[in-house]
Amino acid sequence: MTASTDIRRIIIVGGGTAGWMAACYLSRFLKRTDSDITLVESPSIKTIGVGEATLPGLVRFIRNMGFDEREFMRDCKATYKLGIKFKDWIRKEQDYWHPFGVCGGIIDGMDLFHFWIKANRQHDESYSDYSLQALIAENARSPCSTEDVSHIMETGAYAFHLDAAAFANYLKGKAVSAGVKHILAEVEHVPVNEKGEIIQIETDSGQKHTADLYIDCTGFRGLLISRALAIPFTEWSDYLLCNRAVALSFETDKVMHPNTCATALDAGWSWQIPLSDRLGCGYVYSNAHKDDAAAVAELMEFMSDHHAVNQEPQFLSMAVGHRQQFWTGNCLALGLAAGFLEPLESTGIHFIQYGLETFMDYFPDRKLERSLIDAYNDRMKIAYEESRDFIMLHYLLSQREDTLFWQNCRSVKIPPSLQKLLSLYDEAGILEGLKAGVFPDTSYFHILSGGERFPRRPLPMVNVSDQDKVTQVFENIKIANIAMMKPLPNHKKWIELLNNKQGSR
Repeated sequence: MTASTDIRRIIIVGGGTAGWMAACYLSRFLKRTDSDITLVESPSIKTIGVGEATLPGLVRFIRNMGFDEREFMRDCKATYKLGIKFKDWIRKEQDYWHPFGVCGGIIDGMDLFHFWIKANRQHDESYSDYSLQALIAENARSPCSTEDVSHIMETGAYAFHLDAAAFANYLKGKAVSAGVKHILAEVEHVPVNEKGEIIQIETDSGQKHTADLYIDCTGFRGLLISRALAIPFTEWSDYLLCNRAVALSFETDKVMHPNTCATALDAGWSWQIPLSDRLGCGYVYSNAHKDDAAAVAELMEFMSDHHAVNQEPQFLSMAVGHRQQFWTGNCLALGLAAGFLEPLESTGIHFIQYGLETFMDYFPDRKLERSLIDAYNDRMKIAYEESRDFIMLHYLLSQREDTLFWQNCRSVKIPPSLQKLLSLYDEAGILEGLKAGVFPDTSYFHILSGGERFPRRPLPMVNVSDQDKVTQVFENIKIANIAMMKPLPNHKKWIELLNNKQGSR
């Protein structure tokens, strides 16, 4: 009988969202394999409790993990997110939307966008005018009905705003109760063998811990992937100029819209994320165009109508890019240890989840087959590059000339992958070559049309459809969206009722 080569021992180094998300996910999906999972966390590093926005994939994560969504929302101070409203990006006093979900519908197998272009409607309305999520968010309604299960809730076409520290603590409780071992200790030494594999981790208490697989969730420090294994970092500061952020909290708005707001400022942009107990706010900026003190002053002036809950700004230096290898030998990097993109499109938690789900597709045994590692690294690289290109679009489409930052954003070099995408789109609205699927075609249509970049001609196949029927479909979509929105409750009232721990159905 051949001895088993299955992965038996896994050590996660680092807590926070990445570490505890990995612990929950692996304990859930490896529970029948007798795997032993240990998380080693520094007692001196605390998770910053900023408001964080997410993508709809987190709904799938919550459901797959078997978590009670309403319990999760209460414990994590969460509210609903139906998309992002971009303010002042194209020019001052002009907004556009990136809502989630299908926009309007699919006609004869094609996105509504192509018919919208053919009808030349972009001069009178926005593509997002056909989005149910945008309509609900504009009217400050909750996607969750007090009576019936709403279409948005059924399809999972929504996301959350949450408190990052509270979310990490919530995941910690779930993981520990599922049997994950938790060790509070500083990792002081990580010896590596001649094959470039970690031998063990050694802590400040003199303990030595060995595993078949090590997961680095130590943030930008990259304690394992960078310091021990010396995997280089691919930096993207030539593409994306913002490299600093400052966060503050303010009192909740009287009206709680279920969307993130991203408002363009002098040297970057400000986020406003509504949590159940406060308004999370911050400024992502380029320190080549604005120093820290000036950034805080501009943020406070921008938020002058709101009362600050905490007066001490929290600063973050951002290394934009990714590791040249996300997985090497017996070490996998997740979260900030793997890579980082500015939070404009809420990819932080999503990339942790994407990394875990992709890793399970290529989960190894102790042989650590190279083909699995290479396939994983290829997929992660593509996902980061596609998301980088998507974020770059927001800046490239801006027509602002009022500050040097916005002028410089349009003069950055454009990666070949984005040039190729735009070339096909500009001709006939064709989006091709998007392999990772982090953002669907609909998202690109929202950003590109919101930025006033339209294809030269409509997709040829739209000419086959009966145009009279298509016109009627356009009218019916708006009528149906209003009918679905009207019975939905006020978002803030729904959140308040939820946090009375009574539920709301």
